[in-house]
Amino acid sequence: MKTIKRSMHIITLLLVGSLVIAQTGMDVKVLKDQFALNSKTFNNVLVNISDKDANRRIAGTNSVKWIAGHTVDTGYNLAAILGVSSENPYAADFGFGKPFDPNADYPSLKKMLADWNALSPKIEAAIGKLTQGQLSADPPFPLPYNEQSIRGLLSFQMHHISYEVGQLGLYRRFLGKAPLSYQ
Repeated sequence: MKTIKRSMHIITLLLVGSLVIAQTGMDVKVLKDQFALNSKTFNNVLVNISDKDANRRIAGTNSVKWIAGHTVDTGYNLAAILGVSSENPYAADFGFGKPFDPNADYPSLKKMLADWNALSPKIEAAIGKLTQGQLSADPPFPLPYNEQSIRGLLSFQMHHISYEVGQLGLYRRFLGKAPLSYQ
C-alpha cells in the first residue's frame, strides 16, 4: 500500500510539474532556442560561399542565392507575425510561390546576411515575450501542420528554415566546401 501511495504521489508531482513547465514558458524557450540555432546555422552554412558560387545551380534546382533569399523572406514573415516588422523587401523575389528566376539580380549574400542578422535578434526577443495565450491563438492562415495555432505556425516555420539550411548544406558539398559547422 505504501508503494502504491508513493507511486501515486510521484505521478501527481510529475503531472503538476508538467503543468508548471507548460505554464512557465517551456514552449517559448524551445521555440526561441530553435530559432537561435536556425539563425546560427544559416550564418554558418553560407561561410566561404562567394556570390559567384551562390549563383550556381544543381540541375534545375534553386540557386544558393535564391534559397538564402527565401530564408530571409521567411524571417521577415516571422517578424510580421510576431509584430516586429511589417515591411518585407524580399517578398517580391522570394515570397511564397515565387520561382527561381535565372535572369534576376538577387541581392548579394553579404546583404542577405546583414539583413538576417539585423532581424534575427528582434525575432528571438519577440518569441521570448510570447504568452501561452498568444501561442494558442489561431494562425492567420491554415497550416500544413497538425497544430493550427501560432505555436504550430512558429514550429512549422522553424522546420522550414531548417529545411532551407539543409538544402544550403548540400550545396556546400556540391561547391567543394567543408560541411556545415554548428560551432
